[in-house]
Amino acid sequence: MKKKSTLANIFYNSFGTMFFYGCQWLTTILVVRLSGFEDGGNYSLAMTFTAAFSILALFNTRQYQVSDVTGEYSEQTYIKSRFIAMAIAFLVCFFAMLFNDYTPYQWGVILLYMVYKCAEAWIDVYHGVDQKNGRMDYVCYSYIARSILMMAGFCGVLYLTKNLVYAIAALALTTFLVAVVFDKRMAEKFIPSKDTTDMAAIKKLMLAMVPLVIVAVTNNLSISLPKYFLERYYDATVLGYYSSVATPSMIVQVGANTIFIPLITPLADCLAANDKKGFMNILKKVAIVFAGLSVLALIVSAWLGEWFLVLFFKEEIRPYTYLFVPIIVSTLLISINACLFPVCTVLREIKGQLAIGISGILSSWIASMIFVKRYGMDGVVIALLITLGIQIIIELYCVYHKMKKWRITNHG
Repeated sequence: MKKKSTLANIFYNSFGTMFFYGCQWLTTILVVRLSGFEDGGNYSLAMTFTAAFSILALFNTRQYQVSDVTGEYSEQTYIKSRFIAMAIAFLVCFFAMLFNDYTPYQWGVILLYMVYKCAEAWIDVYHGVDQKNGRMDYVCYSYIARSILMMAGFCGVLYLTKNLVYAIAALALTTFLVAVVFDKRMAEKFIPSKDTTDMAAIKKLMLAMVPLVIVAVTNNLSISLPKYFLERYYDATVLGYYSSVATPSMIVQVGANTIFIPLITPLADCLAANDKKGFMNILKKVAIVFAGLSVLALIVSAWLGEWFLVLFFKEEIRPYTYLFVPIIVSTLLISINACLFPVCTVLREIKGQLAIGISGILSSWIASMIFVKRYGMDGVVIALLITLGIQIIIELYCVYHKMKKWRITNHG
């Protein structure tokens, strides 16, 4: 089956992902419009609380999977290891909830949202197969199908029942449906019938991934902790206001990330071919495009941010719109962080990533306890800026160190 070009894959991945996350962003608005800021806060709480466990369900193998151009592990090994990761993630999420004083309603919202994230993790491993084989058009079609069913299922049930638990149950069900009917069938086209695995290979892969999983979970926690503390120190309604202001920024973050994801395999190809110049050219082009989009995002958010938020959330949101531009800045830093992590993975910079993850969660925890408690929503932004600044500096050093070592090796 013929591969799509890199530019075509970037287009398909960007369009599908932006369409999907645009619809997901609309759900955060509709929750507030249909059920109020309290349920908006509960929805945000579910996203925040399950964020780290969702990363655990992914087991951070996607980047490793698509950069495995030498076939170190079979596709069945990646797929079956994902089932184990999903089960572990759900159980850890369940036990973590025992340490929080949530209402039965919040329990239902969070656990069902975790089921939905496990469904996404299952789809993700099939998307890795598609991406490795240069067919991200299948990824795009999956995103579009899930988006349509999300709007019909989640929003339709929420409109009819005004119950977030039922709405998220519909979201999880439709996601599993797309996984079975479409994603699994498309990915299996690229998996030879003789492609098998055994527990020894799965164990080897999962043990190899443990450092990267720790990094991914700690990195995600470092971003989620400030919002978690906001709900703890204040309440779900305050978190609902913050999340309502922050939700449009998700589009900026997703837009930046989707441009970079299809480039992981070409980067791995350059590394395998010892093509340092090609590797650097890819990074330079991404940096230039990202810089241009960042300037555009800041200008648009400063010009239209308040008008946009008031249009969707009415006058009740106006006292908090001043946070929009600072949140966009933090979102751009999150995007830089998210793009540098795969570069470190391709370069197999594991120890450096551990340092990034540990420093991130420690700085986020300390900054959240100090600034969120004292300044509320403003403190969330401050904590994020401090944490991301520290992580990005370490990441840039790690990439520089690896590239310098690459040059010495070539001349040696």
